[in-house]
Amino acid sequence: MWIEAFTEAKTPDDASSNEDQLLILPGRGYAVIDGVSARTGHRYDGLTAGQVAARTVQQATASFLLDPSATALDPAELIQRIAHAIRDAYQRHGILSLARQEPARRFGATLALAAEGDGFWRFILIGDSGVRLNGSELWRNDTGLDQVTASLRQAAYRLVANAGGTPDDQVLVGRACVFHGAAQLHPDMRPWLDEALLQEMRAGCLTACRSRFPNVPVSDIERLLDGGILSGQGDFQNNTASPLSYAVLDGFETPMALVQVIDREHTTVSSIELFTDGYFAMAETPSIKAWEASFREVERSDPDKIDRYPSPKGSTASGYADDRTVIVIHRQ
Repeated sequence: MWIEAFTEAKTPDDASSNEDQLLILPGRGYAVIDGVSARTGHRYDGLTAGQVAARTVQQATASFLLDPSATALDPAELIQRIAHAIRDAYQRHGILSLARQEPARRFGATLALAAEGDGFWRFILIGDSGVRLNGSELWRNDTGLDQVTASLRQAAYRLVANAGGTPDDQVLVGRACVFHGAAQLHPDMRPWLDEALLQEMRAGCLTACRSRFPNVPVSDIERLLDGGILSGQGDFQNNTASPLSYAVLDGFETPMALVQVIDREHTTVSSIELFTDGYFAMAETPSIKAWEASFREVERSDPDKIDRYPSPKGSTASGYADDRTVIVIHRQ
């Protein structure tokens, strides 16, 4: 077996800012973990909420994989153990009650796990990190939620550009639209947007999203467009009521309906790639070299992430859109 791994923070000059983690336990399992960036900016013993979450999930997952009694690799048991570990972290930092009441203060992380069983592999996906098997079989949780918020950013970039704004103006207004939503004008949207332009932009995004996601209730799209990441997105976290709902490991209930579990016999798997969402396009072949080549091509062709790879966030002069991590396992 040959294992490759790579991780880099979205701010390459500050490796300590990375909110991704990886786990390599040969003969037991492998994982990439993506800590969710906090909406509030609070720190805990110098760490961001995303870093606390990612490290907690990493340690709890390692404990699960190394436990002789966990040979069944039960995903529900894994999630329960992780939830308990995150609640312990809340308790240590004195915010357990606050986290229960205010979802915005919760730690959160996604997980893509490849666990080795007796003659089989079990792949567990929680959130939007992904796995690719044998260079072709792709598994990923993508509800389309990010594409709804990204539509606001795309529209804002174009409106500001057409009005003569600079790239920095586009970044500022686009970020304000994504984070605060289109229900009301935020100071960072001025002078490029006024109330009338904002509502015109919202209407255009709503029309486009209704066409793209015909199975999503209009009220869900409106809630996300109006509230943005700060006050709209949390309504869909670990909530199975909407097609836009997504799973996060946050110390509370993670519905199994939002978790993907894939089993494969050992002999049918020649390569495994686990990756976080800092990679916006697939690698041509299973190798770190290919994954990084794909990353560089994305950065060359759409660094702002508003054209070929629309996203709620893009790269800037100071850093990339997101942290990125990949593990490639070659079975020889």
